[in-house]
Amino acid sequence: MKLTYNKYVFGLLFLFGFESEVFAQNSCQPSSFLLTPTTQNRTIEWQKFPEFSLPFSVVYGGPRFGDSQKQPLKHGFSHLATSDGNDTDIPRNQRAAVWYGTGYPSANQPWETIKSPWGNNIELYKNKWRNDMSDFANAFSSSRGTGIADIDLFVPDIELQIKSNDSILNLKNHPTTPVAFRSLDNQSFISQYKKDIQALYGQAFAETKRYATTNTKIGGYSDAPVLNTYINIAGNSWQKWTSDVSLLNYINYDFSKNALGGTAYDNQDFYSPAAYYYYDFPSPLAPDYLAYLLFQIEVNRAWTNKPIIPFVWLRFSYTTQFVKKFIRPFMAEATAIFPFFSGAKGLWLWDDPGTFSNNENYATYEYFINGLYRLSQYKEMFTGNYELVIQTTARDYVDTRKPIWRAVAKGNELLVAAHNPYAKDENEVVTIEVAYKNYRQNITLKGYEVFLCKFDMTLLGSEPTITNFEVSPNPVSDQIQLKIFSTKEQQIPVEIFDVNGKKVLQEKVILLQGENAKVLNVSSLSAGFYFLRVLGGSKKIVVD
Repeated sequence: MKLTYNKYVFGLLFLFGFESEVFAQNSCQPSSFLLTPTTQNRTIEWQKFPEFSLPFSVVYGGPRFGDSQKQPLKHGFSHLATSDGNDTDIPRNQRAAVWYGTGYPSANQPWETIKSPWGNNIELYKNKWRNDMSDFANAFSSSRGTGIADIDLFVPDIELQIKSNDSILNLKNHPTTPVAFRSLDNQSFISQYKKDIQALYGQAFAETKRYATTNTKIGGYSDAPVLNTYINIAGNSWQKWTSDVSLLNYINYDFSKNALGGTAYDNQDFYSPAAYYYYDFPSPLAPDYLAYLLFQIEVNRAWTNKPIIPFVWLRFSYTTQFVKKFIRPFMAEATAIFPFFSGAKGLWLWDDPGTFSNNENYATYEYFINGLYRLSQYKEMFTGNYELVIQTTARDYVDTRKPIWRAVAKGNELLVAAHNPYAKDENEVVTIEVAYKNYRQNITLKGYEVFLCKFDMTLLGSEPTITNFEVSPNPVSDQIQLKIFSTKEQQIPVEIFDVNGKKVLQEKVILLQGENAKVLNVSSLSAGFYFLRVLGGSKKIVVD
């Protein structure tokens, strides 16, 4: 990773050589932890990561491999959706579950066999829903025997809607279709089907709420306002994607108001687009994976203020050539980091339970965890008042196929994530400009690296506010004499970092315009090499 700075700072780096460049790199890596991925099969080495947390709802739905210590909850995940060992005592605010087969009572009902809303025995469904929810209640000691599922994040997996109008019309002459509907013109028939399917979805969600605690938050699996699409993102303009109601998932459409809404929409507390990947490199469609993921978040956020918590999978989906193969390490790391820069309020890491017994290497999981850990080093940027910096929509990245960057601004700090999924190979180097208001910063990406760095916008602006600084003596024992030349009256931080990039000393100094003499006490520092930074410029010092 190599940063490109403004003219003033670049001059300092050139003058003081390689050590200063290493310092610049380490300033973007606040932790000394470096991932060494596991080489063992059926193992996720949780203990090698420092314990950490994030201010998001991050659900772990992967294999546990005998974990009885609830390790995911100590390493970035807020909720558990898979069980291994004695998990009946998980606190309710850390419980999550996917309700598979919500619409399948195994009774040969039209909704489960042909996705028809007509001719179904609703009492059969109600009995199933009540019994299933009782089973969820019994999974935890605090709600066992109540019949009321006490789960924080709960996702009914329904997936029983016909999506294309042509396929809906195939039901027009089906024997379970009411005679009165068969005589409708095609458009009216399609509209009737969509209304009645939405009513079934709405009833399923309403019954789920009936047998869950009032604190349970419910979101249908993939039942987002805009259905996921991989290859048609650039087929509509961003303006159309975010304003044309004809592009809404009809499950979440209010037919009477011609707007987002309806019974299914009203009964969901959050939305979970299923943002799975389909193509591996070097397929020409593979590089769109990140723009596709961010599009699912951004387009749905444009329609609703309810939280977006996408499902992500560390394997490829559907495509015969790649299905269930693990995604690339850089894809896993980017998947863990970027969604929060697009406004996701969480992530649901899902995996197919049918794969848990496979004898596979799970290093991809560790790259995902490493991405969460890297992000956790800057978690304060996502609390309180902060602003998402999204200058190019994800839809437009699919169109332009340029390196992707997102940022979060808080106060005078800018946290930047950048990645070039469209790189020709691991060695391609590109420089991109990150911009926020009047601030500009060039960063350089090599290959498929996942860049994450926080910048102080008062230190690395486009115009320097100090023209030089001098340090003496060097080596130093007790006190450093600083001579700083300032272009204006200002207060700035003077910071000292060790060779691992850890800040070991900081003082605020007030400067007048012109030459300023300041004294910095370093007697508390152990002997060794350090880097002293003044307004973005750094010099190597030796404490003896």
